[in-house]
Amino acid sequence: MMEIRKYTEVLQKYIWLIAIVLFNSCEEEIQLELNTLEYERIVVEGRITNELKNHTLRLTKTASYFENERVPPLLDAEVYIIEENSETRYDLVLVNDTMGYYETDEFSGIAGETYSLHINYAGESYIATSYLDSVAGMDSLNYVYEYISYADQGFYKIRMSAYEPPPEGDVYIFDIYLNDTLYNDEPGETPYANDLFMNDLYMANVEIMWLPQEEIIADSNHILVRMYSSSEEEYNFIEAFNIETYSGGSIFNGPPANIPSNLKCTTGGIDGLGFFAASSVTTQDMILIKEHDDSTNNPDYER
Repeated sequence: MMEIRKYTEVLQKYIWLIAIVLFNSCEEEIQLELNTLEYERIVVEGRITNELKNHTLRLTKTASYFENERVPPLLDAEVYIIEENSETRYDLVLVNDTMGYYETDEFSGIAGETYSLHINYAGESYIATSYLDSVAGMDSLNYVYEYISYADQGFYKIRMSAYEPPPEGDVYIFDIYLNDTLYNDEPGETPYANDLFMNDLYMANVEIMWLPQEEIIADSNHILVRMYSSSEEEYNFIEAFNIETYSGGSIFNGPPANIPSNLKCTTGGIDGLGFFAASSVTTQDMILIKEHDDSTNNPDYER
């Protein structure tokens, strides 16, 4: 399930109706119907990769903004993926009717192929398309430990070295595993980047994640980094998702806007939410040795 992000739990609770209130000499109370089936949408979450394995997607339905229960899974849907050049079809079957996980038989995606996800549900048809791009390999990982005075604690800065190849327009997403557990399992914690200003350059010791000292428990720790190829469309999805869910609240923020999705309804109904992605993957790992106090790089540290 490692390609399943946690976008779903946040997306389901997002208010997709935006009320524009014009103020003049009087006020009018407006009632928004936020929990009617008329505005229910389906949500896709997950990616396929070039790894030989069973690929898993999560399919759910939106819930009322005021509901505190688990979002409802999408059941009884016909779900399949088409590899467009070869016209190979990969069917997905429901393997968890509580969470809405659908799974393929074992196969590996091919770099340079376009994959389309098809969902038939309740008389409507949906399609999401994603190009599986190649990904450059990581040459090495390393880390430095540094005490950050404004945070009053030490951090391990995970760094990567790799050549970023042409052409311009590559996008990358990173998963960081700490002792076999996905560390950045919340959407807002996912490192992602495009190759703007670094196309066709060697990137030495580029920081991709900071790990707080207080969260490193063991003396010796296994760090695994998975780097995925991505697309500009997914990059825009993540950017919009983070802006709308993690950056709001200021009086200077603009009005909320719908988060883009590549799940489109082809039969006249309401488009879906979430994102279906296809990626190549490269991995690199290392051992991180824990600092036992914050004395490193901290001139004010007292034992």
